[in-house]
Amino acid sequence: MHYLLSHRTTYTYASSVDSAHHIAHLRARPFVGQTVTSIGIVIHPEPDLAVQHVDHFGNLIDIYRIDRPHQRFDIEVRADVEVKFPDPPPEHETPPWEEIRKALAGDGFPTAIEASEFVHESPLVPIDDALRTYGAESLTAQRPILEAAREITRRIKTDFEYHPGATDISTPLAEVFEGKAGVCQDFAHVMIAALRAHGLAAGYVSGYIRTVSSKEEAALRGADASHAWVAVWCGEKAGWVHLDPTNDLVASQDHVAIAWGRDFSDVSPLRGVILGGGRHAYSVAVTLVPTG
Repeated sequence: MHYLLSHRTTYTYASSVDSAHHIAHLRARPFVGQTVTSIGIVIHPEPDLAVQHVDHFGNLIDIYRIDRPHQRFDIEVRADVEVKFPDPPPEHETPPWEEIRKALAGDGFPTAIEASEFVHESPLVPIDDALRTYGAESLTAQRPILEAAREITRRIKTDFEYHPGATDISTPLAEVFEGKAGVCQDFAHVMIAALRAHGLAAGYVSGYIRTVSSKEEAALRGADASHAWVAVWCGEKAGWVHLDPTNDLVASQDHVAIAWGRDFSDVSPLRGVILGGGRHAYSVAVTLVPTG
């Protein structure tokens, strides 16, 4: 599927910002199943310094410094992206989850070294007993890992209410789980915690899901904004399989990935430090429109 992507973020400040440093995870990254044919970023005011960087996880980062006074900051990304994630194997053909856990743990030397980094707790995804129990309901003895992970996506879609405004990025994971409400980043964190608590590797993927363009199409939760889902390590043969617990989907042609890490804190679309500004307001407008 070919997409035209537009993502515009605007910050307005109550008073003048004298200096600003911004770090952006906004460039879609190429990988097997995703090709970025063109991309451009427009910023106002024009930065005094603009540097590109590749982070520890291989994500593309833009770093900006603005030294002139301003009361508004605009950044817009436009891109052409081709997407067709590899089809995962049939769920019943993936290895038992205990076998995956053993390979990730190793004998001090895990088989899948890069994947093993995503087994441990991270700043926004601590190991939690309640979420260990939640994951255990699907991770029964000798169950194929993808079958179990797909069941967890279905359970999250059923058990949790999609409720923008119920949480924010500072809401602790335990509180999200207890309240059973939130948005895509919360549901991704819940699923990651449920898997990691059992020694499995799960990563947080930041990106977008396509904008519904007709009344006949089913609405996708998380469209027209930044979206998030989970990449689950299913062994050397299957590799990483991308699962969307917000919509109970296997990512195939409806998703565009921007960056991935251990949790949201690794891949925040835009963060930084400003001098001045006082109170601020911001708005985000996203469209991911298929063109064929």
